[in-house]
Amino acid sequence: MKRITKITLLALGVVFLASLAGVAPSFRPLAEFQATAQAAGDPHTLIFDVACDCRMGSPAFFGGNRGDAWIVSGKIFPAGTLPAGSASNDPTLPVGGVAPIGDWSCRGQNSLPFPDSVAAAYSASPFGFNTQYFILNNETALTVEGYAFLENGVPVERLSVTGGIGVFSGASGYVKEGPIQEGVFGTNATGCPNFRAKFTFQPGSMRGASQ
Repeated sequence: MKRITKITLLALGVVFLASLAGVAPSFRPLAEFQATAQAAGDPHTLIFDVACDCRMGSPAFFGGNRGDAWIVSGKIFPAGTLPAGSASNDPTLPVGGVAPIGDWSCRGQNSLPFPDSVAAAYSASPFGFNTQYFILNNETALTVEGYAFLENGVPVERLSVTGGIGVFSGASGYVKEGPIQEGVFGTNATGCPNFRAKFTFQPGSMRGASQ
């Protein structure tokens, strides 16, 4: 359990039910993704489920020194696809007949462990920093960057949208990542987490919008 918790801490950025078609009503090209998420009533919100794949983690992802770099990958699914809690899904395979809609990659650095002499003073500091890539199957993508920390004992991530490709060109906003089921740690067959990523876009930030 200790090992799973450590992996979960590193992976939630590893990280709601909305429609890609609803990111902005005037984004006609996004209609092709209508089946990848469900409407949540907010036209600037987009949500994915992500299955992090421990088989794709470099050594420092599982533990290391402060400043060590690591990388891990996984698969993106429509919101509401992945199971919560301790699950047996293989990140590369369909879940309930729903196949992955893209690849997720995360590269970052450990900020732990802190030196014993000052660790208490930095107890609220992020335990990791990372950049993530949401690369969808239709040659569009989103990039985000941020940090991981504990919220009521549960690892979560807060990230800034730094840009995108295709209809997401120029995108800005922020992302919240956390467990599929709020407040509950969850893993897939590889020992890494299934998590949910909720994007909130700055209105008018994407250049793909029709005028």
